[in-house]
Amino acid sequence: MTEEKRINQSERRNVDTFKLAVHRTELANRRTLMAYVRTAIGLTAASIALIKLVDDNWLTILGWGLLPLAVICLLIGIDDYHRVKKSINEEKRDGGL
Repeated sequence: MTEEKRINQSERRNVDTFKLAVHRTELANRRTLMAYVRTAIGLTAASIALIKLVDDNWLTILGWGLLPLAVICLLIGIDDYHRVKKSINEEKRDGGL
């Protein structure tokens, strides 16, 4: 095998490795967003359960307090997703994809 052929194979392997790494990172970013959404849904469900099903004033107040927490969790997740997505796209541009 000639030296040029080995270099071409090595470069192609590096590009393939980079593409796979970017793809894994994009999928991880989506999974992270879904985890934030799942947490927000859980907080909302707990909040509604505390507000509607419990007669204790303290737990009703706790239920109302969980609603803004769910919204904040969702907004943080969306912001994080877009920030990381922008970073991934910049990295793809710098890497030549």
